[in-house]
Parts: sequence; C-alpha cells; structure tokens
Amino acid sequence: MKKLFIKQSLMGYALKIAGLVVMAWGVIQGIFSLVMMVQMGGQMVNEWGEIQYTSGMTGAALFAFVGIVATHFLYGLLVIGFGEVIDLLQKIYFRLNPEAEQEWVKEQEEQQTITYPDGDAPFWVRSDLKPFYEKKGLAIKSIEKTKDSYVFKVNLEDRSDYVAMGNEGPRILSEEEAEKYM
Repeated sequence: MKKLFIKQSLMGYALKIAGLVVMAWGVIQGIFSLVMMVQMGGQMVNEWGEIQYTSGMTGAALFAFVGIVATHFLYGLLVIGFGEVIDLLQKIYFRLNPEAEQEWVKEQEEQQTITYPDGDAPFWVRSDLKPFYEKKGLAIKSIEKTKDSYVFKVNLEDRSDYVAMGNEGPRILSEEEAEKYM
C-alpha cells in the first residue's frame, strides 16, 4: 500500500488521492442514508392484513448502505487504477528517456533541499523567485515570510535579500527599505 502512493507523477498521485476521497465519501454517504432510513422506518403487513409501521434496522436500509458503499468503493478503485496507469506510463517514459528521469530526480531533490521556515512560502512566490535568482547564477537556501505578505526574506549562500513581489516581478529592496522588515 505504501508503494502505491509514491509520488511518481503529480497527476497519478492526485488521481490516487481522489480515489481515496471517493471511497471515504461513499462510506459517509452510506452511513447517512442508513441513519435516515432507520429513522424513517418502514411498513409491513402482518398476518391479519393490517399495516404496521416498523422502525430500526430493516433489510432495505442495510441493502442501501451496502449498495452505496460498494458502488463508491468500486468507483474509487477505478480512479486509483487510472492513477496507477498514469504512473506506469511515466515509468515507461523514463525508461525510454533516461535524461528526463535524471532531470525529474534533480527537481525533486531541489524541492526537498529548499526549506521554508515560519510556514510554507506560497507557490507563486517560489515559482517567481527561483528563475529570478537562477538568471543571476545564485541558489536559494530558504525563503522566509515577513510581516508584509508581499515581502519575503530570501537567504542565499552568501547573503540575505529582502524581495518585494509585485506585478512586474520580484524586486530586491534597498537596505533602507529592508530595515522595516528586519
């Protein structure tokens, strides 16, 4: 089970998680319908032809519960299967193109080496700052939030910059501007 949820491709991993969500939703929906049917009860005709109302667990309520859970379980397995197919296609692609696999492994390692203390830096900040500093030939060690949601402290190998994120892209603040965020 642990190998099933190894992140080999983003789409395959997302589909596998979606399959688990479908299964969990089926259990929740099944329990809800079971409770509703038990509360409503049902009716039956006794041996003298009189209609009697019953409450409690009936065969119909249990049958509905099992049917809903089984259906969602099947749909969840199908969605997980699609995710597994995508992962298998990714493995085939990596076998045909080893350079692509090396590049993917390198990207995964870079994502793990960059730490984001004091909470995770937003994705849009990371995606803007990474190419900004790569053009300058610098590697980012960490990105920290400041009290302003559009200003971030970027720790590099030899220094730290305070960077304002704006519509025009990242802008390194001067020392006077950065003093407000220190």
